[in-house]
Amino acid sequence: MNFINFMNFKNILVFSLLFLFVIFGFYFRFYGIKGNHSFWADEAYISSLARDLVLSKKSFSEVLQLINYQTLNIIIVYISFVILGISEFSARFPYIFFGTVGIVFSFLLAEKLANRAAGILAAFLHAFSQINLANSTQSKPYTLIQTLFLIELYLITLIRSKKDNKKIHLGIIIAASMSTFAHIIGIFCWIPYLFFIVKEYPNLISNIFKKKSYIFMSVGVLMIVGIMFQFHYIIVNTISLTVFRLKNFFTNNNLTFLREVLWKNNGFIFLPAIFGSLLMRRNAKNLTNGILIYALFLLFFWTFLYTAHNLRYILQFFGLIFVYFGVFWGIVGSKLFNGKELSICLFIILLMYIGGNKIVRKPQLYYSPNQDLYGDVQIADYKTVFAILKQKFPNYQTIAVFNNFIDAHRWYLPEKNPDACFMKVDKPFIHPADNVPYYSKLEEFLKEKNKYPEGVMIVEDWESLLPEDIKQYVKKNLKLEFRVDGLFQAADDKWPIEVYSWKKL
Repeated sequence: MNFINFMNFKNILVFSLLFLFVIFGFYFRFYGIKGNHSFWADEAYISSLARDLVLSKKSFSEVLQLINYQTLNIIIVYISFVILGISEFSARFPYIFFGTVGIVFSFLLAEKLANRAAGILAAFLHAFSQINLANSTQSKPYTLIQTLFLIELYLITLIRSKKDNKKIHLGIIIAASMSTFAHIIGIFCWIPYLFFIVKEYPNLISNIFKKKSYIFMSVGVLMIVGIMFQFHYIIVNTISLTVFRLKNFFTNNNLTFLREVLWKNNGFIFLPAIFGSLLMRRNAKNLTNGILIYALFLLFFWTFLYTAHNLRYILQFFGLIFVYFGVFWGIVGSKLFNGKELSICLFIILLMYIGGNKIVRKPQLYYSPNQDLYGDVQIADYKTVFAILKQKFPNYQTIAVFNNFIDAHRWYLPEKNPDACFMKVDKPFIHPADNVPYYSKLEEFLKEKNKYPEGVMIVEDWESLLPEDIKQYVKKNLKLEFRVDGLFQAADDKWPIEVYSWKKL
């Protein structure tokens, strides 16, 4: 009787902790977006396109042609704008929800692979890790992909335990498809499932091809879905990006950044996670091998083929690390400490909370995405810049406004398109969103400037996409009107923007 009561107490404790992690995980995320702080460039561009949909300025087809690798992301932000209104908060709210759902599936996956203690430790990391909180409070699809990937892996673990698992396979396909539609990086999420299918059902593919009706039905469904979501744009974009990156094979080498992130900054989590995954090869060999292949592919692409070393592209990998970290300590506690796995995992949670390394201990107005790798996000206060610009130049709609690119400009100054943009490009082109001309040379800047008797130039005062010779010319020859050093909520991470003006006498 005492043993039964003890087991009931453990279950109550586990689910009480999970409930608290979910509630506080949501609150920490909500607290981080409630101030409607400024978008950074990528958030602003996506949200401006979703706003165009809401205001019927552009059709769905037009928007997809402008950004065809984030179909689901656009749809999500659009729906949020319709329900909650158009604001920074509304654009970010869906992702704090998806990040909170990820806490639950982090627990479920770790519990399925090891035990409930492992699930609690994984859920804690997922809920309060700096990198997850930073990405869950941005209007970008990487948190959604991380959560969908955990859902997919959890469903794979259920396949063997269910007799009728057609619905489970359907759920996995939906999760992997949503990841792909959310962002092109989500296509990697198919790897563990496809590997699992090949190993678990070796005769499945040959049997499908023997039945022509299955082939025609599958092709028909894919064509209908593809046309609805304009999947051909995603395919073309994937091929073009892949070919482009393969041409530059090994010219990008982010090994130093990979070492910094995984070993120097997160080694105390990454190393136990590696051992946790190895411990799982005996009980879940096909799933674990599929995950390892997925991880190698993703990290290889991030290290050698991606021109940017942005951590958001491997956020789903961190979701795996947190799960296998919990798995490792759950198994160690069970095998080496006579079934005291819950005590061991709670002790680890206590140590991590007290230490505060990579763990956020109290809610913040802003969670910096640059803690693990500086420069992942350019935390500039575009919102304040454009607000001051409107005040200082009440005639801004009748003068020239130059920028380096349109992303934040589209959101914060939609009534006035840039008259020209200047960034590091191979040759001049017209941006299809608003027919804005892009240039890269100083002589082109001077030619455009001479067309207007009065105007302003917005300068990102870091090593940005603005060509350096244009930046230096502006600094030396135009009048500095004002400077905004950075986001108020991120005072220690400055990304200054300056606004210069000219006026012919």
